[in-house]
Amino acid sequence: MNDWVMWLMATPVSSGLRNLTWLWPICETLHFIGLAMLIGGAGVFDLRLMGLIKQVPIRSVKAFMPYAIAGFAINLITGIIFFIVMPTNYVGNGAFYAKMLFVIVAGMNAMYFETTQGSKILTMGADETPFTCKVVGALSLFSWFAVMYFGRMLPYLGTGN
Repeated sequence: MNDWVMWLMATPVSSGLRNLTWLWPICETLHFIGLAMLIGGAGVFDLRLMGLIKQVPIRSVKAFMPYAIAGFAINLITGIIFFIVMPTNYVGNGAFYAKMLFVIVAGMNAMYFETTQGSKILTMGADETPFTCKVVGALSLFSWFAVMYFGRMLPYLGTGN
């Protein structure tokens, strides 16, 4: 894997991006904004799925999901830039792999919800919250907070030092 990392760092794209001193802070800022959009949009929806804030219709909180998806897209793009610029910060870092694991868990959870419960939940009353929706909401919220935790812990955990 080290040969691949060294190759990536030597590419003109990685080298060129690394030489843009303003790129990393701008990407960090955008990554934070994307995270706020993602957790803000998906988090409210997840809380509603868990049976909280019942006075707000599911359809209303689901309207936040395009913002959550946009936030995820921002984070995906900036995350790829981070990786290309400094792959040594990520390859071999256990916190990075834990973060990616929870991104996958959150994505599979969302796919499960959308393919099995997504359209059904819109027709249910405010007092109806199926157990599966509560589990999906809790798993989603936990997964995104785990992504956030391991992302923040990248410099501190799992570096092998």
